[in-house]
Amino acid sequence: MPDIFIAEPKDEPQTPAPLKQPTVLEEKAKSKQELFNNENGHEPSDYVHLFSAFKKNPQGITFEDQEDGEKIILFIRRSFVTNFQWIFIGSFLAALPLVLLLFLGFLQNPLPALASKYYLILGLFYYLFVAAYWYINFITWYFNIDLVTNKRIIDINFANLVYKDVAATELSFIHDVSFSQVGAIRTFFDYGNIIIQVPGATDAFIFESAPQPENIVHIVEALVRKENEPDN
Repeated sequence: MPDIFIAEPKDEPQTPAPLKQPTVLEEKAKSKQELFNNENGHEPSDYVHLFSAFKKNPQGITFEDQEDGEKIILFIRRSFVTNFQWIFIGSFLAALPLVLLLFLGFLQNPLPALASKYYLILGLFYYLFVAAYWYINFITWYFNIDLVTNKRIIDINFANLVYKDVAATELSFIHDVSFSQVGAIRTFFDYGNIIIQVPGATDAFIFESAPQPENIVHIVEALVRKENEPDN
């Protein structure tokens, strides 16, 4: 009796589901992102943006007297949380006239008889003042920058549009690095003051309200130890 072979049933060939074709915008965005990464070797998150307050090994920034081979290790501004106070005050001032007009609308003849154009001029001057308040506070935060490089630390103080003070010291001169973080808000949002002591200096270098203060202290201490090694 001949052997009987039972062939295994063959699966019907599956037709692959059609792939979703990317749109033109998606294709352009993907190509641009790949080109960016290939040419620069960095992610967009490595670059300093408008509201950046802390960047390690930042890309895309330089400063005036940067030396050959000098690399920026840390870019520091005051924590963005510190801006909430003036943002709130400016918002309150901007909304105040609207609230007053709403309240005075229930009164009869609450305002002196002036031409409407005078009220318009007063309103424009008032909101110009509010805009100036916002602008000055923002650029004061924006241009107050602390830098830590592989050779030195740089403290840039900018205030009131006309005052600028730049102080710097080499890493080898740094004697002690510590931080102060007092209060529930500072602890919750993780920011504080970095104090850098330099022998012979009248005042210490202070990075005010810096984000991640403990992390910054560890990084600076490591750089100082490396700078003070005998081989250097």
